[in-house]
Amino acid sequence: MRTKTILLSAAALAAGLLTSQAQSNVYSVNVVGYVNTTLVGGGKYTAIANPLNSPTNTLGALLSTLPTGSQVLKYNPSISDYDGYTKTGFGVGWSPAAGATVSLAPGEGVLVLTPVASPGFTNTFVGDVLQGNLTNSFVAGYKLVGNMVPDAGPVNTLQLTNVPTSSQLLKWDVAIQDFSGFTKTGFVIGWSPSVPSIGVAEGFFINAVAPFNWVRNFTVQ
Repeated sequence: MRTKTILLSAAALAAGLLTSQAQSNVYSVNVVGYVNTTLVGGGKYTAIANPLNSPTNTLGALLSTLPTGSQVLKYNPSISDYDGYTKTGFGVGWSPAAGATVSLAPGEGVLVLTPVASPGFTNTFVGDVLQGNLTNSFVAGYKLVGNMVPDAGPVNTLQLTNVPTSSQLLKWDVAIQDFSGFTKTGFVIGWSPSVPSIGVAEGFFINAVAPFNWVRNFTVQ
């Protein structure tokens, strides 16, 4: 996924920029910012996640400018399938209408399908950068998630280190429109065939063999 991320504080003249490695750069002088995330066009899927805490963390608030006809798929573990919501040009802007209030909190991921005739599209997340000890909890089975904060890198760097052995991490590959799989191991680098890296605002699946918590200790300096 091509993701361009820029975090800017409301006080644009403040000093002390923080730079972090990613598929793009992250800049911050405060905890308020925005993240630009590119979604592929032409009737293809992109896996995205919310990396910021908005006043209203819902599909209606965060994905309001998606092209009409776009579909958002949110994985529902209780039915082992997706709940689907379509962006419309009437009413509350979603069909079914309940889609407008569906949660997309920091650390939650979705798949977005753009219309066939749509070019690539940039969605902008706006909100606060969460800080401190942040927990994303997992039960056994599949969960579509993302990083709760706007940084990127190998999962070990992102403190996703206590995934139970034999669990899987599935990254969406836009080019092939399918998932690439990584298995947690108990030896050497800890993952097979390699250590996966996660981009800013990138959604991905964890298929956990047992419950665990992904705890981020994150501070913007």
